[in-house]
Amino acid sequence: MPFIFFKLAWLAFAPSHLLALNLLVLVACVLAGWWRAARWWAGALLALLLLFAILPLNTWLARRLEDRYPRPAWPAHVDGVVILGGGLSTGVLADRGVPAGDGSIMRLVAAAELARRYPQARLIFTGGSGLLRGGLPETTAAAHILTQMGVAPSRLTLESHARNTWENILFARRLANPRPGETWLLATSALHLPRAMATAQRQGWSMLPWPTDYVTSHQLGGLSFNIGANLAATDAAVHEWLGLAAYRGL
Repeated sequence: MPFIFFKLAWLAFAPSHLLALNLLVLVACVLAGWWRAARWWAGALLALLLLFAILPLNTWLARRLEDRYPRPAWPAHVDGVVILGGGLSTGVLADRGVPAGDGSIMRLVAAAELARRYPQARLIFTGGSGLLRGGLPETTAAAHILTQMGVAPSRLTLESHARNTWENILFARRLANPRPGETWLLATSALHLPRAMATAQRQGWSMLPWPTDYVTSHQLGGLSFNIGANLAATDAAVHEWLGLAAYRGL
């Protein structure tokens, strides 16, 4: 039930969805001849567009998450690495035999790098099919890409049932069965690490954070009229903040 609730709540609170909802209300007001209400909704729509898609809100929100866990020095020894899935597209792989590009691909690049540096470390990739069960799980695309990068299939442990970050950590820990004193890295995007680390800590698994990629720098962002990209970035940052708040309340 919490999984479905959080997914449905996101449908209502995603910044891009709020913009679309306000646009629909504005159109309804115009069609109904409610001009005073239409002017009010037009103002609200412009304000949201400015906030979500033109001002550097996404950079401000994302940078505060990405700064929480800087990449540490290379550990002397690593017993295992948990790589979190992040929306790897399997539909294109199933249709064309070649995986689609995706922002989370950098998690796999980092995993391959860790595999080379720590040849004795276990590698666990966790990622299922998301909200609707069906189709190929993320593990299919991950295994395809990692083996292309030279990681031996025998080194990979694939967990294909997790639907969210909580289940990623829960199911990966069951597979890892970590012993006291072992060093396990948690590899995921820097934007996602605060939520992932909070989940691991809540479940009692002491892990070393390993940010695989970033979307911000420390340069001050300014106005940008690349509205589509800015809105997508705002969605991603707000999703992490809301997810972090929700996971803390579990």
